[in-house]
Amino acid sequence: MLRAVLAVLALGAGPADPAREVRLVMGATAEVQAMGLADPTPALAAAFAALQRVDDRMSLFKPSELTTLNHAGRARVSGDLRAVLWHALDVSYASAGAFDPTVEPLVRAAGHLGGKARRLSRCQRWRLLARVGTAHVHLDPATREVRLDPGTRLDFGGIAKGYAVDQALEALRKAGAAGGLVDLGGSSLGVFGNSTTVAVRDPGDPAAPPWATFTLADAALASSGGDQRRGHILDPRTGLPAGKVLAATVVAGTAMEADALSTAVYVLGAEEGLALLARRGAAGVVLTREGGRAVIRASPGFAASRALRAAAGVTVRP
Repeated sequence: MLRAVLAVLALGAGPADPAREVRLVMGATAEVQAMGLADPTPALAAAFAALQRVDDRMSLFKPSELTTLNHAGRARVSGDLRAVLWHALDVSYASAGAFDPTVEPLVRAAGHLGGKARRLSRCQRWRLLARVGTAHVHLDPATREVRLDPGTRLDFGGIAKGYAVDQALEALRKAGAAGGLVDLGGSSLGVFGNSTTVAVRDPGDPAAPPWATFTLADAALASSGGDQRRGHILDPRTGLPAGKVLAATVVAGTAMEADALSTAVYVLGAEEGLALLARRGAAGVVLTREGGRAVIRASPGFAASRALRAAAGVTVRP
């Protein structure tokens, strides 16, 4: 299980305290909050059902629609899987491959899908990289069929949690909630009808004071890197562990967009990553150390628009 790299500190003040429920979903602790409902039970149940549906279709840790596709190499897919794949391909093109849903062969060989983590040799990486790339994925919009080239497999680990958060938020809206929040494992979060304060944790020590806090309102965010399993994010272009920055947090209109972009930014690094966010209409912060000092690189206007407050000793700069 990946440890949280973000923490929700407080839901904004409202006419009544939100109903809140916590469950274990998608290998992570999921928290759902709903506001403005006389009986919030159906809304909370619908939100958790949406999270579970995405897990059942896109998990690589149990039989799922995704594992079936990977094993067979071709299949007609559900609307959920098609939506995530289309978006994953879009972000892959936009990031020049820094985010790539076909990274599964590399991730599995490196032991990040339930095995023992290990560093791949140069020859192993070269052999596996031949199976990685969006050109190996073929979609037929008319038949809704997806075909993968031999040896190519999909991994939605960098986007499925965001999509699940979006689906759970939509379930709360359909149930009539005036406001809602879905926090999936501390790395994907969405809120509507209210605001919440988010703490960006120390990427080296989750027990240490956070590097910063900021406000999130009617938006979604995701974070990659931080104190998650070391080396688990690979650069799909090289097969090597990404490590240009310590962590990346992205705010976007949807959690799916934020999830994929946070992975891309973590791989690209601060300069290229923040430029990618600007092109996508998103924003974010990148955590680094420069000369031994804690530094937060932020998108233009991020600090002012989201009330970013850095801790003592942490420098914020563009």
